[in-house]
Amino acid sequence: MDRNDYYALLGITPRASTTAVRRAFQKLARKFHPDLNPGDNVARVRYERIYEAFRVLTDPNQRERYDSHGRRPTAVEDAEPPRYGFEGFDFSREQNRSSRIFPELFRQAGRRGRTERERGEDIHHKVGISFEESLHGFPTSFRAARSITCATCDGFQEIPSSVPRPCPVCGGRGRATQAHGFMLFARPCAECGGTGILAKEACPACQGAGRAIREETIDVEIPKGVNDGDRVVIPGKGHEGRGTGRNGDLYVHVQVAAHPVFTRKGDNLYSTVRITFTEAALGARVEVPTPDGSVKLRIPAGVQSGQKLRLSERGAPSRLGSKRGDLFVTVQVVTPTVYDDRSRELLRELDRLNPMDPREEIRREAEEASR
Repeated sequence: MDRNDYYALLGITPRASTTAVRRAFQKLARKFHPDLNPGDNVARVRYERIYEAFRVLTDPNQRERYDSHGRRPTAVEDAEPPRYGFEGFDFSREQNRSSRIFPELFRQAGRRGRTERERGEDIHHKVGISFEESLHGFPTSFRAARSITCATCDGFQEIPSSVPRPCPVCGGRGRATQAHGFMLFARPCAECGGTGILAKEACPACQGAGRAIREETIDVEIPKGVNDGDRVVIPGKGHEGRGTGRNGDLYVHVQVAAHPVFTRKGDNLYSTVRITFTEAALGARVEVPTPDGSVKLRIPAGVQSGQKLRLSERGAPSRLGSKRGDLFVTVQVVTPTVYDDRSRELLRELDRLNPMDPREEIRREAEEASR
């Protein structure tokens, strides 16, 4: 709910009659009136706001102006326009031109006052998980410090003063005079906004900060298939906004520990299997690990070291809800170490029966390049 929407404050529509406005105010006043809530600053602040809405919406002129501009006429708007120039000479028509010539004189005006909409800051938190947890997902929780809106002033940093007092900066005049060379410029007082009265005071609950720090337990569901460096967003769980600003978001940055067997690229996983010289030459079925347990992988006859074999949909789950990635197994042929003469003779016999020159193609390419 917009705290500055008078109709929303009273729980009525813009078409409500004056009678409906009065009834809505009476109903809320019975709930928040300070006499019925002694010592409750929150009730007092809310009563001040609904009373302000009641005053404006029951006055035909103020209501018409509020409906046109979306805000109540202030004392600044109704007061005499600020004068710019020599004392006794009106330069009000030259305000825009003068502000360009002497911008430092007008920069302070209107600085005081609450920020109606200020989005809360985001919170960033790191969570370290194992490789297996990243594939299956799991719920977790952690403690995080959040800035929350002060319940007494609703984040506005000020509450209505029980005893309005003249502004000490301008002496209650509502204007401040500043000299620039031989010229005198009058502008609205930045402290009181040109009203001449300080009708508000710093919130005693938050000492005018508008917010307080509170540590909370945050529950988060780490989705299956999350990768190292991914982040999980929890909307609205960041720091609370000031005024009518919305809350920030909470970003959980995931750090996945390395695995001794698998490496991951996207949703695909990669591993290596070592096979013997005989298995590479004749082919075999060997056991290889997968995220779901060991399976038998068929090694084709004549496979070469470095060749990749694919196991479809044996990789990581996709966070997008599509099918799983694949598992690519790189073959590494292990050359045997020969110690006896009999084994050497068998290998020489194998070479005579299956003559081949694996370097022939490289020599031919080199000769063609040199021509």
